[in-house]
Amino acid sequence: MAQAKSKMETAAENAFDSVTRMEIPQSVRDFAEKGVAQAKDAYAKFKVAADETSDMIEGAYTNASRGTSSLGLKAIETARTNTNAFFDHAISMFGVKSVSDAIELNTAFARKQAEAFAIQAREFGELVQKVGGEAVAPVKAQLDKAMKFPG
Repeated sequence: MAQAKSKMETAAENAFDSVTRMEIPQSVRDFAEKGVAQAKDAYAKFKVAADETSDMIEGAYTNASRGTSSLGLKAIETARTNTNAFFDHAISMFGVKSVSDAIELNTAFARKQAEAFAIQAREFGELVQKVGGEAVAPVKAQLDKAMKFPG
């Protein structure tokens, strides 16, 4: 059995030697080298694009996260302001002496709160626009960069 194995190994070595001694035409080597160079170039471009996309997504997420926090804080601030106004109004209602005073106080409170709600809605809308703009800014910058053609 050791003899047969040795003959098989010898045959395999002879076949390998004959393949390694074969001359590969220069055109095939040039083609292979060109293919490798193109693959390296494509990989480098893909890596740059992947890195830029990753940075863009990270920037958008960071901005959106920060913006969401700002929106939440603004909502809490608005709720606190409105709650305090309501309680102040309720306390002042305990001091009224007549129904007409209560109606006058309620009317003034309703008018004041309507104005406050309008201001709060405008401020909240402006903040939403700002946060949205900041969140998409990295995406827009990346798209602007991608749309520029080398000139």
